[in-house]
Amino acid sequence: MKNRVRTRDALAALADERIPFPHTEQPTPCRADPALFSFEEIPDRLQREKTIARAKRACSGCSVVQGCLKWTLANPSMTRKGVWAATTPGQRGVLRNRLVQRLGDDWVGAVADQDHRREQQQAAPTVPPPVRNQILARLELELIPTRPQPYEPWREPLTPQRRAHNRRVLEHALADKSPQEQPPSAPEPPQRPVTAGLPPSPRRP
Repeated sequence: MKNRVRTRDALAALADERIPFPHTEQPTPCRADPALFSFEEIPDRLQREKTIARAKRACSGCSVVQGCLKWTLANPSMTRKGVWAATTPGQRGVLRNRLVQRLGDDWVGAVADQDHRREQQQAAPTVPPPVRNQILARLELELIPTRPQPYEPWREPLTPQRRAHNRRVLEHALADKSPQEQPPSAPEPPQRPVTAGLPPSPRRP
C-alpha cells in the first residue's frame, strides 16, 4: 500500500519520456484519494470488486483519462498494481498485447510519433484562401441559375396539372410512333387457283 499511495507526479519522473504524463490544473480523483485505487490487499472478494468498480467510475470522469491510459500502458513496470485509467492489471496486459500485434514491439514509439504529427497538424495555422478566389467562388454561386427540384411521384401528390401534363406526354408519344414500330400483322393464308368454267382434265388410263 505504501508504494501505491505515492503520487503519480513522482512516478512520472522515472517514466518513458516519449509519452508524457498528462498534467491538469483540475483536481483528479487519484490525487484526492490514492488509496481508492489499490485493491490487491483487500481480503474480501465482494469488497474488492466494489472498490474496483468505484475506482473505475472515478477514472471515467477524469479529464485526462485518455492520456493517463497511454502513459499507463507505456510504463508497465510502474503500473503493475491497482486501477489506472479505469483498467486493472489484467486488462492492461491484454491491451498491451493488442498494441504489440498491431504496431510491433516498439508500439510506444509508433504512438508517440502519431501524437507528435497530430500536434503539428493542430498547431499549423489555417491560411485563408486569397481574396480573388473568394470573389470568384461568390460570383460562381450567384451566376449559376437555381435548378428546379426534380419531380418525385412517390413523395408529391398527383395534382390535376401534373395529371394533364402526363396525359399530353402520353398522347405526344403515341402520335409520334412510326409505322415500323407497329406490330407486324399475321400472314394471310395462300389462295387456291380459280378453276370455275374450265373443263375437267381427262383421266389417264
